[in-house]
Amino acid sequence: MASKKNDCKISYRSYDVLIIGGGSAGLRAAIEAHDAGSEVLIVSKNRRGDPHTVLARGGINAALGTMDSQDNWMIHAADTLSEGLFIADYDKVEMLCKSAPDAMTELVKWGARFHREPDGRLTQRFFGAHTYRRTCFYGDWTGKEIIRVLMKQVRLRKIKFVDNVYITKLLKSTNIEKTQGAQGKGKEQEISGAMGIDLKRKKIIIFKAKCIILATGGYTRVYPVSSSRIFENYGDGVALAYEAGVDLVDMEMVQFHPTGMVWPKKAVGTLATEAIRGEGGILLNSKGERFMKSYYPQRMELGPRDVVARSIYNEIMSGRGTKHGGIWLDITHLPKAKILERLPSMYDQFKRIAGVDISKEKMEVAPTAHYSMGGVKVDLKCQTNVRGLFAIGEVAGQVHGANRLGGNSLLGTVVFGKIAGREAATKIAREKKRSTNGRSSTSSILGITYNEDKRLAYTLFAVKQPLRILRQVQQVMQENSGIIREGIKLRKAIKKILELEKTFYSKHSVLKSYTDYENVVNTWEVKSALVVCEAILRSALMRQESRGAHYRSDFPERDDSKWKVNIHCTKSGEEMVMFKLPVSKLREPIEELLKAEMKVEHHLLE
Repeated sequence: MASKKNDCKISYRSYDVLIIGGGSAGLRAAIEAHDAGSEVLIVSKNRRGDPHTVLARGGINAALGTMDSQDNWMIHAADTLSEGLFIADYDKVEMLCKSAPDAMTELVKWGARFHREPDGRLTQRFFGAHTYRRTCFYGDWTGKEIIRVLMKQVRLRKIKFVDNVYITKLLKSTNIEKTQGAQGKGKEQEISGAMGIDLKRKKIIIFKAKCIILATGGYTRVYPVSSSRIFENYGDGVALAYEAGVDLVDMEMVQFHPTGMVWPKKAVGTLATEAIRGEGGILLNSKGERFMKSYYPQRMELGPRDVVARSIYNEIMSGRGTKHGGIWLDITHLPKAKILERLPSMYDQFKRIAGVDISKEKMEVAPTAHYSMGGVKVDLKCQTNVRGLFAIGEVAGQVHGANRLGGNSLLGTVVFGKIAGREAATKIAREKKRSTNGRSSTSSILGITYNEDKRLAYTLFAVKQPLRILRQVQQVMQENSGIIREGIKLRKAIKKILELEKTFYSKHSVLKSYTDYENVVNTWEVKSALVVCEAILRSALMRQESRGAHYRSDFPERDDSKWKVNIHCTKSGEEMVMFKLPVSKLREPIEELLKAEMKVEHHLLE
């Protein structure tokens, strides 16, 4: 722990709803909570207006039927459940797909400039594994456009926003309520605030809040090749929730996007959006063969992401890769005018970074860690088992199952952001009406007494060379828990992660004093990554089958009889405990649609 040399000022702020994360999920939640009467604060470790959402390029889904009139929310839900290999939560999927048209209408009303047909209809394009065209877009900067729209609404409402603050811990209180009956008094854990570091002012801030909404993103940066930027997606929110006593679910399900840049070195992992394939891009190996004909002839390049990613991986491992360890993505057969209209940022990205004119030259790509399907366990109202703590967006699990349908991520942020904001405000309004008589509480920061004194300063710590440990963690994950997994390697990886954790917390590693707050943040990012990696590895080892993004070479088949379950991680003392629960049951009419779809797929494969 830090010594008294690290004493710094502690400031206190109090709000109804604290939203951790300034991406589309957090912004939409803030708007809804504010409109429902709550005082709201958004806290972001990134600069405001520049969350990870701006990198979401391809589009947002809604079954509007503007291009294919046969489409509807039920087919959208069937596609989502099928792509997730039937371990997504049915009720969450139904909520997502039913709410999509209204969410799109709202964004358009607020000024979103989605592409339109000459007659004014919203243009919708194909994404992988969709039955119909249902992905709306703004060029290939859809996420950036949604952030622009939501930030405008936040400013209009004068919602408070603090950036460059890194949240390190959640505060909980134990409420002791008088109850009738033989049991007498009951105890319930609930959220009471959060602790963070103001990186600009170099001080600790204690945020008191009646509700907290986690909108902190995913955990794909625990891999060295990722479509995330180097300063985001280490699983900060997942670790915060886990340490606060919330279950994690489906942590083994990490989606590798089929197409990330492989050259130049500084750009490795940078996303080449699925919109390229949605607009007609094809995949070729070094021999010029359109290899997806052999792996997934039904939809080829627009097959499920896990299938396309493994197919590319297999081509590379079989010696049919390119000079820089990738394959070719080719869209040169399209008119340059269309490329500039539909894929402007991709044209600029490859031209600026790699010196490649994609209207004339092929792109060199390979799979990149892209999306976390697993995360925090929440109910249909986005609530965790800790009262007053909500989670939305990529930090939450069970919306996408074993594989995410392209275009559903942006949709999930605005749909569940709205729900969480409303539910948090409703909870606060309800409790304001209740008397607090007979109720007492004590607050803690994960075991450290919270009595508003300066001992809080000593809960911060930093280690020597945290980035060195991070690189070791990422290497362990790349070598042992990537696109292809195997039991022996997973056991080896768990042992190595636990060894790195021991090194990380050792007295030889922890600094007695520090002045570099960037080093403190790097330390806490590694702390989060260690929790996340252990959860991924233990969950992957437990699931003895292959399903979606999780592929076990020693268990290559899907086994619904044993593994149509969700795997949970929970904290018990200092141990991570694993257990599994059955998935939610499908209901009509989705169940009938899926049966019909499976019959068609079986016929095509024969």
